[in-house]
Amino acid sequence: MTPTFSEPPMRRTMRGRKSLLPDWDALYRMGTPPWEAAGPARELVRILDEGILKPCRVLEIGCGTGADAVLLAQRGFEVTAVENSPIAIERARSRAQRAGALVRFVLDDIYSFGRHCGPFELVYDNGFYHYARLADLGKFLDLLWRITEPGSYYLTLVGAPDPAVQDGFPQVAEQTIRLELGRLFQSLQIRPCRLSTLKRPEGYSAWCCLMQRPTIPR
Repeated sequence: MTPTFSEPPMRRTMRGRKSLLPDWDALYRMGTPPWEAAGPARELVRILDEGILKPCRVLEIGCGTGADAVLLAQRGFEVTAVENSPIAIERARSRAQRAGALVRFVLDDIYSFGRHCGPFELVYDNGFYHYARLADLGKFLDLLWRITEPGSYYLTLVGAPDPAVQDGFPQVAEQTIRLELGRLFQSLQIRPCRLSTLKRPEGYSAWCCLMQRPTIPR
């Protein structure tokens, strides 16, 4: 049985304690993860169609099976996509090969990878921040600081509060996003949107958050 968002298998820490983050690879091994979508995120398509972001060096955090990474590559971006699930990376590489898209897929823990990679002009994640903040917000902000530089953009898709929905993505209030990510970035756009999945094509309530690291120290 495919797990719901509310009942994901949890990974264990090195000391055997239950982590606050799901065991991503276990979810892929069990079948289709509950967040899997039919294609690229509609909000990413919108941002690119509007020309808000120009082709540049981009890092995608938690690329899954690669739909968004492939889209970015097809739009002219130089894409590095990191994922810690071997199954997801294998599927992502197959997707890119079929599409004829050049993507550098990296099988690694993003925190380990972030210690030795250069800064990127754009960092993108589709649903990573709203999980990472639950485990260790400070650690995630430190990662964003190391992989960006003044002028870099950060684009994240985040679950939004919806009293009518009991499962789904972690829900984060707009003010909380502004307070947490505002420690590093200026908010350029926080727009309501929907995050669609194969099992819920109508989508879940979400935010599309486009931010930029200030060029002048704050």
